[in-house]
Amino acid sequence: MTRHPLYTHQYFDIAPGHVRRPTEAIKWQEGLPPEWADQVIAPLYFDHYMDYQIAAARILGRDEDDHVCYCAHSFVLESPTTNGVRRQPAAMTYAESLRAWRLRDGRWLTHRVVVAPGATDKPRGFFALSNTRPA
Repeated sequence: MTRHPLYTHQYFDIAPGHVRRPTEAIKWQEGLPPEWADQVIAPLYFDHYMDYQIAAARILGRDEDDHVCYCAHSFVLESPTTNGVRRQPAAMTYAESLRAWRLRDGRWLTHRVVVAPGATDKPRGFFALSNTRPA
């Protein structure tokens, strides 16, 4: 399995499985627009998960009541390629990276970046507000 650094979250660097990290280990405010900074709930610690089979990871930040107040995930879908004789490196078919912060009013501010096939040099990102945490 390959992990292209452009499409993976910079803190998804652990071995597959689960680990708990302290708040200073992850720069959870990175990417948060400054005008929203005073409206988000700060996490105290993070649960960090890596997938065993695909290039995918998830981070859940938790507040003092152990509720999720930050989440991030990143994954890359790849398809194996062959030239008829031997296997070539896998080709990226889709990639997505997401960060979401819970606001004090209960809504979620989400930033999603999507990389479509054939557009690896042109990722598209957008912000959205939602009443529920992204899945």
